[in-house]
Amino acid sequence: MTAPEPHRFVAHVVEESTNKIHEDDVARRYGFSGALVPGVELFARTTTPLVAAWGVEWLSRGRIDLRFRRPTYDGDELLVEPADGRLTVSHPSGEVRCVGSSGLGAERPDLTGYRQVAAPPEPVADPVVGPMGSVSEAGTAERNEWYLNAIGEPLDLYRREALVHPGLLLRLINELLMRNVALGPWIHTSSDCRFLGLARLPVELSAHGRVTDVGRRGRHDEVRYDALVFAGDEPVLHVHHTALYRLDAA
Repeated sequence: MTAPEPHRFVAHVVEESTNKIHEDDVARRYGFSGALVPGVELFARTTTPLVAAWGVEWLSRGRIDLRFRRPTYDGDELLVEPADGRLTVSHPSGEVRCVGSSGLGAERPDLTGYRQVAAPPEPVADPVVGPMGSVSEAGTAERNEWYLNAIGEPLDLYRREALVHPGLLLRLINELLMRNVALGPWIHTSSDCRFLGLARLPVELSAHGRVTDVGRRGRHDEVRYDALVFAGDEPVLHVHHTALYRLDAA
């Protein structure tokens, strides 16, 4: 099996985000030097060398966990270095921005208990342990093409095989939080993912989740939740997801 090779890319804030932490003035109020690149877009481009090496096999039964350790800003050049199952994403200065691991043959997680749950009439101020309201969206070739261009994905596989990009699948996991919790600026901090099958276009995508823990990380409020993404009736992605859902600017 081909080993993934190091890969360079330029990180971008993708337009369309409703999270104000991805805007310069708001991010500076929280102590950052500018708009933060969303974790989901860092995740999306970290998958590039993995898919280049392992193709549809990884997209249908691979795994990746990624933790975002330091802020990344629009236009930063990053280097993804896969080695012996580990992943490091670093800036030319040597600062490590993300760490994690990846591989093939992911153990299938327990998929029981994930079901369609009606979204709350209004997002709540604070999440509680238990089911989250489900979300869905149409997976179309047009939206996939927009995303491939927006993140600068170099692989032709997604167009050739009509496959939903994993970054779009993970965006739906973020959408779960945004539909269920009333958010101000917030930060996605980690994702531990298991791919379960291929999402081929066009397809209706849906995500179901449950909050597993709510607590504090330093000055900020943190939520952990598990989620399962379906392409039509087939599960395609399982994620343990973590985010700082309320930030303290003090």
